Amino acid sequence: MEHLPKLEGWHDFYVVVGSGAAALTGLLFVIVSLGPKLIASNTETGVRAFISPIAVHFTAVLVGSALMLAPDIPPAVLGSLLAIGGLGGVIYSAWTRGHARWRRSKLPILDWIWFVGLPFLAFLLIVGVGIGLAMNVPLSLHGLAVAIVLLIVIAIRNAWDIVVWMTTQPRD
Repeated sequence: MEHLPKLEGWHDFYVVVGSGAAALTGLLFVIVSLGPKLIASNTETGVRAFISPIAVHFTAVLVGSALMLAPDIPPAVLGSLLAIGGLGGVIYSAWTRGHARWRRSKLPILDWIWFVGLPFLAFLLIVGVGIGLAMNVPLSLHGLAVAIVLLIVIAIRNAWDIVVWMTTQPRD
């Protein structure tokens, strides 16, 4: 069975990042549970469309990390699974219509960058990395690390943005 060179050297990275993503996903559920009426009552601003992708980004990091930690997966299969997952992320990004919601809500360009542009770029990078891994390109391991860290930073920043938004909303 073919193995990617130095894949074992990434073990601790994926343990830390995957565990962090799992913990942060749990915290996201806590955040949402603190203001369910606020979130449900603000559908016109697309709040639900901005919260669900945060959970998807954390989950993508968790699943990507789990795949990288799973033993004895041939590089072609691993790469194919990552490419399919990245493609799923690209499709999901388009399906949430974040760009349209951003335009309709007249949000700042910075929100478009963080909620639409960077996630799309990260998932596109995962597609490319998956293809590279399937072709046994060692540099792909670094590309995947970049994409995973990018997704977790995006999710943390966007979760913080939602928390700040929630704290500025009037309470009953």
